[in-house]
Amino acid sequence: MDNQSAALRRHMAVLCDQIGPRPTGSAANRRAVDYVDEELTKVGWSTERQAFECIDWINSGASLRLLGVADLAVEPAEYAMPGDVKGRLVAAGTVEELADLNLAGQVLYLHGDLAKEPLMPKGFEFYNPEEHQQIIGLLEGKAPAAIITAGQVIQDGDFDIPCGVVQPVAHDLMLAHQGLPAHLVVRTERRPAVASNLIGNFGSGPRKVCLSAHIDTKATTPGALDNASGVAVLLVAAAQLANQELPLEVQIVVFNGEDYYSTPGEMVFMRQLKPEFDLAINVDGVGLKGSPTSYSFYQCPDLLAEKATQVAEQVQNTELIEPWPMGDHMVFATCGIPSIALTASGIFPLIDQVLHTPKDTLDLIDFEILSQVVDLVVSLSTS
Repeated sequence: MDNQSAALRRHMAVLCDQIGPRPTGSAANRRAVDYVDEELTKVGWSTERQAFECIDWINSGASLRLLGVADLAVEPAEYAMPGDVKGRLVAAGTVEELADLNLAGQVLYLHGDLAKEPLMPKGFEFYNPEEHQQIIGLLEGKAPAAIITAGQVIQDGDFDIPCGVVQPVAHDLMLAHQGLPAHLVVRTERRPAVASNLIGNFGSGPRKVCLSAHIDTKATTPGALDNASGVAVLLVAAAQLANQELPLEVQIVVFNGEDYYSTPGEMVFMRQLKPEFDLAINVDGVGLKGSPTSYSFYQCPDLLAEKATQVAEQVQNTELIEPWPMGDHMVFATCGIPSIALTASGIFPLIDQVLHTPKDTLDLIDFEILSQVVDLVVSLSTS
């Protein structure tokens, strides 16, 4: 095993196995940031932190009982407020039905059109459609005692009505018990916390490049693909760049909060971001077994895209794909900074079933591919 692969394995083992799930605001998240800080400092990078307030959300489960029925399988909605609520069960499947209901003191079951997709959190500034705002406004205005949704619909630490989630198999039973008593207990806690982005700087010169990856995860996943692999790539690339005399300044941004409901780390970084970078490269979800590494362009002039394509074609297992506006590369692209996103082409079918779950483990990672991603990042940075 070469030194580069060994370093990647070491970083991944620390982040995924020793530290494990790293949700923003948690003690594990702080340990992960400390680890990356120490590793960058070891190889000669200067570092600083951007702190922000958040919540450390503690999930101890939930229970639901309908009149005359044994307890149903239920879990707290992500970031849900705690509550112990008894009330009459009322159901709504459309905005029109929701608008007509009197919900004070009731337990509301959301299904149908109201549960067809997750509602954007109130504090999510990148995308928040009017339909979602209308539904949230109705829910808060009508103030049910608790809400139960069919699937994960409300994932918002700024929404203060206790929420539980049932599986689709419970739908008929829920509708059959409309008008009857329901008892929902949500055993969660929102603890005030502080988290931080980590920023590393190295070198000087007229050209300025930024490399980024997010370090946080959802609460139950070791986050190998999402995104310990991206962080590991940046750490190994940082060590390589520190051994070269380069006429450029390189900044590494380890974002904290990409998988948090309101992306607080990204918002803190954007408030001070100036369009001074010649190029930003975001690494998220790389190293998947059996998958090439894809690259895509955002706000890139034609000459830059052509040059980057020539560089990428010299590295094995790479391919150009269409832009995907869902990651931290959009922080830079939104500010007009030429950006490249690196990910595994095969990761998109895994989003619903593997990412953000306990299945996102080191077994998914091909370290030879991951080593090639390091080569690609270094080459793109220095070309």
